Amino acid sequence: MTTTSTTGGPGGADGLPQHEDEPDGTRRWIVYTAAAILAVGVGILMAVLYNSYHASQDRELAEQRAAELHGKFEEIGITAFDEDQIVAVLGADGGGFCSDPAALVKATANLGSTNGATGPGSRPSLVDERRLAGDRLVIEVYCPEQLDEFDDYVDSLNLDENTTNQEES
Repeated sequence: MTTTSTTGGPGGADGLPQHEDEPDGTRRWIVYTAAAILAVGVGILMAVLYNSYHASQDRELAEQRAAELHGKFEEIGITAFDEDQIVAVLGADGGGFCSDPAALVKATANLGSTNGATGPGSRPSLVDERRLAGDRLVIEVYCPEQLDEFDDYVDSLNLDENTTNQEES
């Protein structure tokens, strides 16, 4: 606070303003608020950088696995997918394919092994061996710990020249 004194006294005889000390707590809230805003800003920056770093690592792993899978697909004659599509669908962890590969493969294999008719006209038809090999490669690259379960399912299929259906147990 500033006051002007025209009466005599220390520093007031000449009519100049004199500064009076403010109580200690009056400006502390400004310092605390600025420190809190700075801390929050640094925290947000750290979270963004951390997330960006891990997203970059995941993307790199996804691209590496997609390149490996794409190469294995080409070896068995599957060329319909490019690496970007594989990264988008399977990501770094295999996506839905590895969450429950037996159920997914069973469902898609059973859908893909019928003639498309409904009701009594529905009957088993051939499944391309490359399709099962492709499914196996996806599991081999993305979730190899589930490969035995997949192999057990494929072994349970009746794979002959005329049909592909699950053997009756």
